Amino acid sequence: MRRWQKALLTVVLTVGTILSGVGPAAELAKAETAASQSKKLSRLTVKEKTIRLKKDGTQQLTVLAQYADKTTEDVTQKAEWSTSDSGIVTVEAGLLRATGSGKADVKARFGGKFITISTEVDVVAKLVVDQKKLVLNAGAAKQIVATASFTDKSTAAVTANAEWTSADPEIATVANGLVTAVGSGKTKIKVVYGGKSVTIPVEVDVVSKLESDQKKLYARPGSLQAVKLTAVVNGKEKADVTAKAKWISDNGQVATVESGVVTVIGPGKAKITASYGGKTITIPVEAAVVSRLELSATRIQLTANESQQLQVFAIYSDKTKADVTAEAEWTSTDKNVASVAQGKVAAGTAGRATITASYGGKRVMIQAAVK
Repeated sequence: MRRWQKALLTVVLTVGTILSGVGPAAELAKAETAASQSKKLSRLTVKEKTIRLKKDGTQQLTVLAQYADKTTEDVTQKAEWSTSDSGIVTVEAGLLRATGSGKADVKARFGGKFITISTEVDVVAKLVVDQKKLVLNAGAAKQIVATASFTDKSTAAVTANAEWTSADPEIATVANGLVTAVGSGKTKIKVVYGGKSVTIPVEVDVVSKLESDQKKLYARPGSLQAVKLTAVVNGKEKADVTAKAKWISDNGQVATVESGVVTVIGPGKAKITASYGGKTITIPVEAAVVSRLELSATRIQLTANESQQLQVFAIYSDKTKADVTAEAEWTSTDKNVASVAQGKVAAGTAGRATITASYGGKRVMIQAAVK
């Protein structure tokens, strides 16, 4: 055989040998791939089933796939991640980031399986305040400090971040825990944080009783009487609340009242009521009536053309005395003998006459003799 023929035969045999090995190698590779793809996924696992974070904190999760053949694979990057509330926690490739306070579930999905991880961000176990009850005078202020205890056993002052409300802002207001007393009464301050709340009772100028410097008033019609009202506040302190109290009269024809000043209008009885801080006190008012009249003289003796000035005094039931000469009604039984005008008796002809002064339902008489 020639040299070139031998070379050609060698090439053909070599190529044949190579080609004869292609088929079995390809089949082996396919078999290995099929074996890999046919691995059955049993479950997904994570090290932590519950994650506790502080707000703005982060934590990386690792998810492992466990196959039926007992092998495992880290599929953290391959899994599909989701969160039940992105306002509390977000997740990307297993990296958790706390965005708000509360609880949320994070899920990882892979190969038809999923696993759920519970997350808690600043979850409050208990909320406490440093004041159990506030007793304040109107205008005073008091700071309340709120402290949260978290499920991870840590604590933090949350006064500035909590929500504060007052049940009655006309009694007390609140801002960032600072309670300011406004008006008399009772109310409640509520603080809320992390789903927990605490209520603090507040008393402002709470009146235990009212006292007045007048137990009963006797006064003449047209007169003024001032009543001072004192409140026993917060169980011990006393305060003049005359101007702050609400005053009413049950009979305006007998007496009226304004800021504790009672004006007697006419005869009769009335009740003055003062109210303050949920308490009331009643002061009876009786318009003093005329008990009797008194004259400045006991007899009159005149000669013709003479005159004499009389005065008449009203003695009231409150023991006071008043000159009512000008207001009284004057009469004479015989004007020819003696006439009278506003208490001035003028003599006429000789004889006798009876002079009468009337006022307030009472009258008084005196004999006038003219020579």
